[in-house]
Amino acid sequence: MDGLVKQCSKMSSLKVFTYGAGNFASQLSWTMVSTYLALFYTDVLGLEAASVALLLLLAKTIDALCDPVLGAIMERTDTRWGRFRPYMFIGAPLLVVFTILTFTVPGFGSTMNLLYAYVTYIGLSIAYSVVNVPYTALPAVITDNKDDVNRLTAANSMGMVLGMIILNLCTLPLVTYLGQGNASAGYQSTATLYAVIALPIFLIVAKFSKEVIKVNRKRQVSVRKSLKYIIYNKNLMMVLGYMIASTIASLGRIGVCVYFYIYVVKDMRFITIFMVMQMIMGAILMPFAPKIIGKFGKKSVCVVGNIFAMLGMAMMFFGPQTNIIYLFISHIIYGLFSITLPCGSGMLVDVVEETELKSKIRIDGTAFALSNLGTKIGSAIGASVGMMVIGLFGYAAGQEVTAHVAYGINFASNMVPLLFFAISTIPLLIYDLTEKKAKNIHEELQKEREGSETAPIM
Repeated sequence: MDGLVKQCSKMSSLKVFTYGAGNFASQLSWTMVSTYLALFYTDVLGLEAASVALLLLLAKTIDALCDPVLGAIMERTDTRWGRFRPYMFIGAPLLVVFTILTFTVPGFGSTMNLLYAYVTYIGLSIAYSVVNVPYTALPAVITDNKDDVNRLTAANSMGMVLGMIILNLCTLPLVTYLGQGNASAGYQSTATLYAVIALPIFLIVAKFSKEVIKVNRKRQVSVRKSLKYIIYNKNLMMVLGYMIASTIASLGRIGVCVYFYIYVVKDMRFITIFMVMQMIMGAILMPFAPKIIGKFGKKSVCVVGNIFAMLGMAMMFFGPQTNIIYLFISHIIYGLFSITLPCGSGMLVDVVEETELKSKIRIDGTAFALSNLGTKIGSAIGASVGMMVIGLFGYAAGQEVTAHVAYGINFASNMVPLLFFAISTIPLLIYDLTEKKAKNIHEELQKEREGSETAPIM
């Protein structure tokens, strides 16, 4: 068959739900790592804050550099199961194994423990890429229906939000319950439990997210040319810039905010509520995300979301950190930022199609790999900056948290993210691919595909 016989029919809600479940499974590793790994390294494994900051930065940077290569390999993969799905089957078992190993205390001594942390964390990050790069690329190849792409990206974000809520609600209680006073055993048992839950979900998503668009090999070029088209693509670079800065802000905060709630807020009754407030707002808003984004556009939604995020951060930094009602309101305002979560992936899909129409090449694998690279670099920089700041202010596990140290934790948790949210707004103002223009591009590509540029995988 020389092309798509017709536009794919509207995807069933079950398939959309199944795809979204994949990011829920990802959070069973990702959220535990991004939220609790720094605390685990300092307060359980016994590493210094400065060592943790360097570890997070170097390990993630090494891993991130592998992502474009991985994306390029996936672009050029040709199997009867598609280009991306086979890698999910390979990566899922590796991800769950390394999640367990990362939260295991080997007892080798301080130097060897640090080396063990490097090996397991790098292994975990690479395994996550092998799963997540193809997973995030799937919306561009499992449907040719523009509305379904928006539904899939929203389901992706909803899965992430629900995963983050459940992880933040359950992790510390599970560590306490399963460890029975032994934090090391508690973290390992909790990681094992999450891994057992995540593995079958990943496999189900890979099995049922069948790729229906096969790219004409003439539209695939060398890695060098793919990177050339990306570097000189203004809109794509702006999307990546936004995603990197936004990730530094949001995920960087996650890595240090647990210290803020423990040592600044100091009200253990409300820590879990504050940690999940953003995700709760995301869960409330996400069902409305496709309509809101469709009406106002991804760019506008992201700009407004950034404004809410910065306002919430400013309130938390300057306001009375021990006033529970005030903090509750601050977190609600900050949580409105969650409406932007589907936008990054959605803008990437738009830019990939713009590139295909203009240049007659398909760079989805490389583009999504670079976005994953950006996310990793962003999370690495964010977590590293936060840990570096609290280290500079004198934080050390087991030592008294003075007013000076508490101020440093507050600054790292709120003011640093605020600054990066402001920075992330700049590339959005330059990005000029409107919703109307993206729709027209998609329609033109559909006409070309009907003329035999693509063919379904049988």
